[in-house]
Amino acid sequence: MGAFQGGLTYRQYFVRGELPADWRDRFAERLREHAFKPVEPASEEERALGWCSPHFPLDVDLHEGIYLHNEYLVLSVRIDTLKVPGPILKIYTEAECRRTMAEQKVDSLNRYQRAEIKDRVTQELRRKILPSIKTVDMVWSLHTGRVRFWSGNTKLNEEFQELFEQTFELGLGADTPYTAAAFGILGVPEDVVEKLADLQPTPFATAAAGFVDYVVGDPEGDL
Repeated sequence: MGAFQGGLTYRQYFVRGELPADWRDRFAERLREHAFKPVEPASEEERALGWCSPHFPLDVDLHEGIYLHNEYLVLSVRIDTLKVPGPILKIYTEAECRRTMAEQKVDSLNRYQRAEIKDRVTQELRRKILPSIKTVDMVWSLHTGRVRFWSGNTKLNEEFQELFEQTFELGLGADTPYTAAAFGILGVPEDVVEKLADLQPTPFATAAAGFVDYVVGDPEGDL
């Protein structure tokens, strides 16, 4: 989902800090380190997240020809989930328990034996199934420092912020009127920024009127 097709829902951020002089070489190296790496079936991990091409999710060999578009750096975050569906795991675990009981000529297995069989069956099934793949686009305007990420999911946005900061070694902040003022992007005087921090919601109408709406305002009338 994202910049090239699909919906227009995104969250916007601003980058804290300046691009380093050697950003081209540095970013290329960092993207190689943080490019998507698939979930290992033999591990216990169910989810993996990393960068991929915005044009094709299986392309994780990233270079400038893929991610640089004039003044924009464009990438996708790829999220793979490798999880055996519960009903499938239950069926195959029960089948293996029955096979084991027949082989050992016993009428039942204790919980430890069943747990061991379940773990073994889980690993076998993980090697056979394919992970689900999801991608979300990111567009970074290197000129303005604005970043758009095409997802409204809170957890995924938190993971994106962490991945961005680990990769590019630059801070990423939510692009709101207050943060833009606080970090000097709008050129707002410091005393006004202090007042913005103390703003409280002001009732636009009373509950007695049958509805309540709110506008942001300064109850003392200083702004």
